[in-house]
Amino acid sequence: MEHVVFKPEDEAPVDAYKLAMSLVVPRPIAWVATFNEDGSANLAPYALFSVVCTDPLMFQFTSRAPKDSYRNAKREGAFTVHIASVDDQPKVAATSKELPAGVSEADAVGMTWKKAPNVNAPMLDDVRVAVECEVHSFVEVETAILTIGKVKAIHTDSQIMAEDGMVDFAKLNPLSKLGRAQWGRTEDFV
Repeated sequence: MEHVVFKPEDEAPVDAYKLAMSLVVPRPIAWVATFNEDGSANLAPYALFSVVCTDPLMFQFTSRAPKDSYRNAKREGAFTVHIASVDDQPKVAATSKELPAGVSEADAVGMTWKKAPNVNAPMLDDVRVAVECEVHSFVEVETAILTIGKVKAIHTDSQIMAEDGMVDFAKLNPLSKLGRAQWGRTEDFV
């Protein structure tokens, strides 16, 4: 086997990013919702997302540079994470585009929402999973910012729950991100 060696310090940052994003796959999508200053719902997909710890339960999403989701979460002290399904892919892709200031991504793609009951952030109505998070901390790593939130409540569609109290993955049908403009779906279980 012959290897090609890439060293991040020898590559343009965008090239190192593209390579890493095509290697670490599939990545779950956090569809993060926050309130803009005018009270509208900001909605953005994040493929740099994960569980930080389980006791207490905390989630994180990472912005490669300060973005509205980070600024809004910092100002409001909260955000919600929604787990998008494969059926949501066109809307998830559309919410990744830059919109003019004052335009709500949630409204632009036809998503209905309300204020989350436990944190000061919007919560989408038409998704199978919504997680309410209270900001715990921010971690700056070079130009990136990790926004860490303590989970206050998890809302799941009763139709996706299995008898063992866990989610039925086939019914959740989660959307994932691969490299380039490619998306993934979970179809096989081992």
